[in-house]
Amino acid sequence: MRIPVPSFRLQIIFVVLFLVINSALFFRNYFLDSFQTYSSTTDSLMVSEKINVVYNRYYDSVDEEDRSGFKTDIEELLVTQQQSKLAREYFKDELALSSIFIFVFLTLSVLLLFLLSFNLITNPLKKLQSATEKLGKGDMDIHIKESPFSPLNHLIKSFNSMTSELKASREKLIEAEKESAWRGMARIMAHEIKNPLTPIKLSLERMETKFYSASTQFDQVFKKTTAVIHEEINNLHSLAKEFSEFARLPQANIEKIDLNYHLKEIMLPYTDSHNISLVLTEKNPNIMADKNQFKQVIVNIIQNAIHASKSEDEIEVITEYEDTKTVVIRIKDHGSGISEEKLNHIFEPYFTDKEKGTGLGLAIVKRIVEQHDGKIEVESQIDQGTTFSLYFKRENS
Repeated sequence: MRIPVPSFRLQIIFVVLFLVINSALFFRNYFLDSFQTYSSTTDSLMVSEKINVVYNRYYDSVDEEDRSGFKTDIEELLVTQQQSKLAREYFKDELALSSIFIFVFLTLSVLLLFLLSFNLITNPLKKLQSATEKLGKGDMDIHIKESPFSPLNHLIKSFNSMTSELKASREKLIEAEKESAWRGMARIMAHEIKNPLTPIKLSLERMETKFYSASTQFDQVFKKTTAVIHEEINNLHSLAKEFSEFARLPQANIEKIDLNYHLKEIMLPYTDSHNISLVLTEKNPNIMADKNQFKQVIVNIIQNAIHASKSEDEIEVITEYEDTKTVVIRIKDHGSGISEEKLNHIFEPYFTDKEKGTGLGLAIVKRIVEQHDGKIEVESQIDQGTTFSLYFKRENS
């Protein structure tokens, strides 16, 4: 069993309390011992015994008329000596009682003053620590109440000033990032839209030329031109659809799905025309996911694998356990592969090396996987193939 360690604050209090108590006890014992030594020294003089010796020695030598006075003087000396002894005992008791009072008063006073002083320092530090943790989590609205009585008030003012500056800087940075992102998206969208518009324009111009010239080939040109226009319009529609999906994924409908069964269903349309092999674990893993979004992830990766491979190349779909809590789906092709330079950018929006690709597919895949608390990794070698690994949490129930 691990013994809990007291906080630094309690440790300091214990140390100060220990020092104060021991110091007070030391001075108390010092005065009591000093007085005891004085009393012992006084008692060791045996004044009463010596007075009795003087009385017995000189009583017979004193005249009879003076004996009565001599006896009275001796008795008064003995009484005075006894009273002195009683006074010392009384003073000793008073000293012991007073030392206890001084000890308690001194200990409590020092401890109280220490706690007040200690709190004046530690409370602002605790507030600063708590505020720093919140700041680290992204809370830029944190503000510590200032106090002119705090010895760390200048530090609190500096912290509040820093958070205000950080908040303003973050807002400016967010605005700059948004502006930069929209500029980039607008530039890419303009480029992507321009690509299909060019063949549409050229096709229409060609068709107009044939029409106004009353060419006998107008029907053939019209047929080819409309086919090109339809194809490019479909490309524009696909571009708009993928852009919309990337900008806002639909609300996920999370449910438990049988991973192996679902993968078989997704692969069914591809198995007749492509060499796809399923190597599925016999442990029947279940995961929590949105079926449609999960299908979108697998289909996107499978289509990329098909485009990168020859018709006879095998594409492997494997399920296995990374550990007791994680299921891995590996989709491996033996196609052309991806260069190391491009591999670092494949999940970036609008990055593509396909002639008519939008560069949004894998960006959407990564986003869906991460929204399912999963992880995606990719390994590739030129002319040897590419492997995508998808990690999902296993559903045990």
